[in-house]
Amino acid sequence: MFCHLNTHSNFSAMMSTITIRDLLLRAKEYGQKAIALTEVNSLRSFIHFIQKARDLNILPIAGTNIITDHFDLILLAENQKGYENICHIISDVKANKAITLQQLFEKQTAGVFILSHQVKVTKELRKFIPSSHLFVELRCGMSENDARFIARENGLEVVATGDVYFIHPQEHKAHKILRAIEKNTTLSALTAKSFKSPKNYFRNEEEMIELFPNSLDAINNTYYLAERCKTDWNFVDTIFPNLNLRHNHKANKDLRKLVYQGARLRYDTITPEIEDRIEYELSIITQKGFSPYFLVVYDIVKNSQSATIGRGSGAASIVSYCLFITQVDPIQYNLVFERFIHPERVDMPDIDIDFPWDERDNVLDYVFRKYGTSRTAMVASQVFLQPRSAIRETGKVFGLSNEEIKAVTKRIGFMSRPKELVKWVKSNNRFKNLNLDEDLLEIIRQSDNIRGVFRYPSVHPGGVIIVPDDMRNYVPVEKAPKGVNIIEWEKDQTEDSGLLKIDLLGNRSLAVVRDTIKMLKLYRNIHLDYYAIRGTDDEKTRQLMETGQTMGVFYIESPATRQLLTKAGVADFEHVVIYSSIIRPAANRFINLMLERIHGKPWNLIHPDLKCLEESYGIMVYEEQVSMVARQVAGFSYKESDYLRKVISRPNLQEVKPQWKNNFFRGAEKRGYPRQLATDLWSMIESFSGYSFCKPHSASFARLSFTCAYLKANYPAEFLAAVISNQGGFYSAFAYVSEGRRFGITILKPDINLSEVLYKGRKDKIRMGFMAIQRLKHTTVDLIIKERKNRFFTSLMDFFQRVEIDFSDAMILTDSGCFYGIEPGMSHKEIAYNVAIHCLTRDHNEPKYIPEREGDLPLAELLKMENEAFGFPVTRHPLYLYSDILQGRTRKAINLAKYKNRVINLAGVKITRKVTSTKKHQPMEFVTFEDETDIYECVMFPEIYKEFGDLLNWEQLFVVRGKVEEAWGVYTVTVERLYSLSKIAREQLKTIAAK
Repeated sequence: MFCHLNTHSNFSAMMSTITIRDLLLRAKEYGQKAIALTEVNSLRSFIHFIQKARDLNILPIAGTNIITDHFDLILLAENQKGYENICHIISDVKANKAITLQQLFEKQTAGVFILSHQVKVTKELRKFIPSSHLFVELRCGMSENDARFIARENGLEVVATGDVYFIHPQEHKAHKILRAIEKNTTLSALTAKSFKSPKNYFRNEEEMIELFPNSLDAINNTYYLAERCKTDWNFVDTIFPNLNLRHNHKANKDLRKLVYQGARLRYDTITPEIEDRIEYELSIITQKGFSPYFLVVYDIVKNSQSATIGRGSGAASIVSYCLFITQVDPIQYNLVFERFIHPERVDMPDIDIDFPWDERDNVLDYVFRKYGTSRTAMVASQVFLQPRSAIRETGKVFGLSNEEIKAVTKRIGFMSRPKELVKWVKSNNRFKNLNLDEDLLEIIRQSDNIRGVFRYPSVHPGGVIIVPDDMRNYVPVEKAPKGVNIIEWEKDQTEDSGLLKIDLLGNRSLAVVRDTIKMLKLYRNIHLDYYAIRGTDDEKTRQLMETGQTMGVFYIESPATRQLLTKAGVADFEHVVIYSSIIRPAANRFINLMLERIHGKPWNLIHPDLKCLEESYGIMVYEEQVSMVARQVAGFSYKESDYLRKVISRPNLQEVKPQWKNNFFRGAEKRGYPRQLATDLWSMIESFSGYSFCKPHSASFARLSFTCAYLKANYPAEFLAAVISNQGGFYSAFAYVSEGRRFGITILKPDINLSEVLYKGRKDKIRMGFMAIQRLKHTTVDLIIKERKNRFFTSLMDFFQRVEIDFSDAMILTDSGCFYGIEPGMSHKEIAYNVAIHCLTRDHNEPKYIPEREGDLPLAELLKMENEAFGFPVTRHPLYLYSDILQGRTRKAINLAKYKNRVINLAGVKITRKVTSTKKHQPMEFVTFEDETDIYECVMFPEIYKEFGDLLNWEQLFVVRGKVEEAWGVYTVTVERLYSLSKIAREQLKTIAAK
């Protein structure tokens, strides 16, 4: 009986296109009971492999294919110790590409079976590996005689393998393309030794016998060896930084003490309700041994001494709240602890902590110092080839230029996952001007075949792992380009493996809050405490949110959320929590239903038993409602209902969704609920596909949303300056500058004496920072600020005597208006001439002023210069230059309500866009524009998107023709035509010239 012991999936970097599921399905089809997945130099997909193998009743064997410049080996885990040694071996290979066999295997071979097919390598291994654990590999492409010779010479048995890289021989070309990409060469220049032959496909037993007719013993040995390998993998137990009973007992006592200390700070009085909740949570936490986890997170937060926000399901815990890990009172807002930890939960739940984005590295440094680099590592982000990158890389290996490649990738846009890319490209209007010859179509066709292949690992934005001993006992480790250790698994595999993951994330809005508070203290002597700000009680904040003026406000500034806030007209804390949860791609159909009910339309629960839906207008909004409904209606256990939530939201579990849907319907029927009820509820459950949030997560975010909204409503200049400085909002700097003007704020250009690196806000003014000036070198800014600490600059002469910069930077400073303040009597031209003299002569002993009395720059030239300096004009709105053309031909955005149900023309600057799809999976687009008076939202339905969507890739200024629609008091424009404003201007100039 044969089973494959040398196979590779799409997780072997740029080697194979096989998905793990397809690999296992083929093994099942061929009746193979066990299989070893041997990714090249990794266990990158091991947890996924185990989970999917169990779903298909196939025994999973842990293995790897170690490949260096000197040897090529297959390693299989006999037992847990062998698995740990394989983790060490992989880590060592990643750390030292020139490592020798003796260095690699002399001390870490216990429990590892080794298959070798190379003569010298096998002979060397035989010196320190017993014959019970060393075998000669008869792999595809090797002669039977050669394998038997190596076996006789070393007294070893032979094991046959397929050395699998593809399911079918036809996939060989995709494999060659991957190898060419990896080698950074073209297909024509790829050498034969760089890729496998078409024979390396997944064979059944008969085909293996046909391949090796004289080696039946080697084929049967695969089964015998598989039986000796560990296949009962169990990753249930959570791995804490400390594992012994003494530490756990102390941790329980310490946690209790700290929680009650915090409770006395959080609450005026510890009521029986509060105490009961604390005791209930502590009983479950201590029973499950989770106390060390809470203490580790508490220590990290306490050490940071910065504004933080704990999010995720951990915000449902009063223990977290009393430890100041989270900021939302779970009792006040009815947050269910069981979403975080339930009695049946065995895996460790996440506590996610956000820190100001520019302070996160310091937090990580503290963790690495305290626990040591051998015990700590970051979680990986696994980067796979996506449509654009697949086309880009395939184009390169076929010899296309960058320009030719960009002509295709620029147009891919929304359809990032079309199933038949060539068919879509041929039929999509945005490709109509592209020369789609057969060569280009072949490139697109081949790129479709390599999508989803692992490209390289990167660092997860927040996940940190801490273990009690050595990280390499649990998972292979490698060093990321930025120098930190990362494990091979991404977040889902990390969680499912039992490793303790703490998400320490960078949040730009926390930095916005910090910097706003800092500016208020520094410039206006106003002292605010982050933890004491209560936007929920402020009338200005409520009005700002109810009118959707939330640009820059954390998590509720997207066009969709701003419109939802305005349509609802209700913005208390509980409703904002609902809004931030229901805005998700698959839930759009429920939003109008919710709005009807908010505005007074009578409604009843879909069934009297579903009391958990009362707080959200009878609609499933939060993840825990999915679990609650599954338990109530289908009789699921806590564990099953929690897994159902994961099945719905995780892309890698989508293949088992039909099975869980059947389980849900069967359970509902068994418990006597109507099938129509189950159908309606499942429709709500499916709306959580892609991504969704639990209530405590949304409540935590809403807490920060209200803090930001309070600051914007009461201190808009300081707040918007901080938003632009931290570059973390949904929109561009220009959009926030325009928003500032709508709030009555004056925008001041950079000043050589008054500007800092960042933007500064004070009362009703925002001073642009040096960061706003494009192409200005950081070193120049540092020089200016350092010298300015001595005293302000008094003139151009003074500046150039004290700061030595090159001509390029000097002219950039000039064109951005930095010198107006120190030379108020000079025009721009005079300043420019004198700057040129100073830089080009380098003679600063005498003034070299060259007067220029022909007047200052025309406004059009000034705006053009500002646009080049900052990326947008400051003195006037970008549409100002087109006023003559637009006069009388377009309406103003601020007056949209006057034109309800009418078709009008508007001018606009593109602010942001979002491509989505209809129920029939046709692409459409939402676009936000602004004119001098206001921002406005537009929708482009499929036919219009097909015709004009591509124009949005190339232009910024438009004339929009469309119908004004109204819903719930919000006015939008349904686009009928889109015109390039710059093209209109050029054509008008041609007409004038012709006359």
